[in-house]
Amino acid sequence: MKKIFAILMILVFAVAIAAGCGQNQSQEAANTQENAQEDAVERIKKAGKLVVGTSADYPPFEFHQMTNGKDEIVGFDIDLAKAIADELGVELEIKDIDFKSIIPAMLANTVDIGIAGFTITEERKKSVNFSEPYMEGGQQIVTYKGSGIKSKEDLAGKTIGVQISTTGEEIAKQIEGAKLKQFDTVDAAMLDLLNKRIEAVIVDLPVAKAYADSNQDKLELIGDMLDDADKAVVLRKEDTTLLEVVNKVIKDLKDSGELDNLVKKWFVDYKPVN
Repeated sequence: MKKIFAILMILVFAVAIAAGCGQNQSQEAANTQENAQEDAVERIKKAGKLVVGTSADYPPFEFHQMTNGKDEIVGFDIDLAKAIADELGVELEIKDIDFKSIIPAMLANTVDIGIAGFTITEERKKSVNFSEPYMEGGQQIVTYKGSGIKSKEDLAGKTIGVQISTTGEEIAKQIEGAKLKQFDTVDAAMLDLLNKRIEAVIVDLPVAKAYADSNQDKLELIGDMLDDADKAVVLRKEDTTLLEVVNKVIKDLKDSGELDNLVKKWFVDYKPVN
């Protein structure tokens, strides 16, 4: 009988210890999750800088400009990135990489966030989080003057230039009878268009307008926008507190009217430096 009692007591203690361990493990898991959420903001503040991945070939969102003899990356998205860095109280570091490499770089922790005129898509949502939209937009056809292209239907049998991994590329793939030529940068696509090596380029409306305004005697926009596409910042799914900071900045810019000022600065008043 004593043996049975002893065995029962051992089992009771074992269950109690297991329960305690389980609670500790659950608490540790909760702490780990909480730390993971805090890590992005705390890591950025500790480093003293926000590292933003962009593709600086997309005026007026982001592009290179010579200022007082110095090559700078400027644009609407860069001003937005500066506002986010200011909110975090850190310096801004811009990494200029191919558009298709921005999300992989972010997932590999090479950059903290991506800002490059990203369109919100269901496919991208599978791997990243999006901030609240900071701009509405859509894809637009650009062609050279005298091409004979007047609408989307005229692109059948024509060669369309697209930047790799963009919404423009996905839309171009759906145009029956059209041929695609892929480019790493919009600049390269537009250069081919100006030299009439391709018949059209599909790109975001503000970008299309920026190139057409800079080449008024050579390029023109044709037809309506091909889609409605909101722009947002991309972040890692686990960086929820950083997402809150980014959304706060976007909301504050909207509420204060500063976002409208940035739109006017870059999409209305801006004149390219020759």
